[in-house]
Amino acid sequence: MKKLFIFLCAGGLIFSLTSPILAGGIINKQNFSAEYLRSFSRNSATDAADVVVYNPAGVMKMKDGVYVDFGLFHALKTYTNTIGGEEYESDVPSTIPGLFAVYKQAKWAGFAAFTIPAGGGTVEYEDGNATTFAIGQGFIAGANAQLAAMSVPPAYWYNSIKNQSLEADSFTYGYTLGGAYEINNTVSISLGLRYLDAQKKAKGTATISAPPGPIPTITDQTAEIDYEETANGWGGFVGVNIAPTEELNIAIRYETNTELDFETKVNTDSLGMLTDGAKEREDLPGLLGLGVGYTISPKLKADASLTYYLEKNANWEDDRLKDAGNSYDLAIALTYSFNPKLKGSLGYMYTDCDIDPDDMLPEAPELDAQTVCAGILYEVTPALSLNFALMNTFYDKETRTDGTILDKNITGLGFGIQYKFN
Repeated sequence: MKKLFIFLCAGGLIFSLTSPILAGGIINKQNFSAEYLRSFSRNSATDAADVVVYNPAGVMKMKDGVYVDFGLFHALKTYTNTIGGEEYESDVPSTIPGLFAVYKQAKWAGFAAFTIPAGGGTVEYEDGNATTFAIGQGFIAGANAQLAAMSVPPAYWYNSIKNQSLEADSFTYGYTLGGAYEINNTVSISLGLRYLDAQKKAKGTATISAPPGPIPTITDQTAEIDYEETANGWGGFVGVNIAPTEELNIAIRYETNTELDFETKVNTDSLGMLTDGAKEREDLPGLLGLGVGYTISPKLKADASLTYYLEKNANWEDDRLKDAGNSYDLAIALTYSFNPKLKGSLGYMYTDCDIDPDDMLPEAPELDAQTVCAGILYEVTPALSLNFALMNTFYDKETRTDGTILDKNITGLGFGIQYKFN
């Protein structure tokens, strides 16, 4: 039974939610802007302020001025655990903001951003899920062992789980500050820092019951747990943008691993399985982003992106993740200019998480996925532009060795607004 509760707590029980919103790495997420949501390929982009987190050196291709870009991603997400033919579901939506600012002048630029690079949502399994089911089963086994020692006949032992529930959320807030410099018309470079403030919460219950019997003290018993985990840390990044021709742009960025030591605050623990103040390390992995953009014609542009997450270099004390990684996203997008004010985009992304189903979090399983998206960019004025996006992620179902089927689906809407101050 102790192992079951440790499993509930390990990794924060929570998505990053380990993998709450959208496709991405096991921990890392990239759904920062509406521009991203309408294309999924921004690693070589140079056309909006959100590039400070996708291609920071690419800001040197923007016109001089001050840019502010704000976006929202609203995700309609459904996660399911199917156990013995019975489906347990969470369908709580999430809304994720992103804010970007750039000051660009001649051969240099400074920039800042607020993003959520991990987590970003809530799950609510009102009728329980695979975790609470496992807790209940362990609870039954432990309670029945005590009844057996009291010579209580098996006919009166605990035999059912009722009133299961689980609620969890995870948010990692990222604060980015950096700068870029143009070496020449072909090459520019960038350098910066990001501070992470990570917060996780989990609350779960499982009640077990026994048939009526001769011993009045054999009544319903409830296991309850309620805890929080917090951590913070610093990471850095570097980037290079290379434009060998007017039509071709190539970009590389590297983000370092961010050390995160999560400290536990226990609010309720009916079985005494947690230690208040205990710490466990679960880093946000570094990554390598590669992007290529090519202007096929004055109206049509193609972009390809590879984001490779360096999970094997991260320090994870959670045994659940010791064999995981490295995962990656591979994306391609086409953008067509209908006229000087209106552009449309189509995108596709494949995500490989490289994690065994038995090691996935039932609350938000880290499933391989394919994502499609579409959107428009409308330039209201030379200074004001709007982005609208629609996306859907199709996940590959996985079955654990205990027969539990893990599945999820996400449909998302994105909106962004950018204003340029001369």
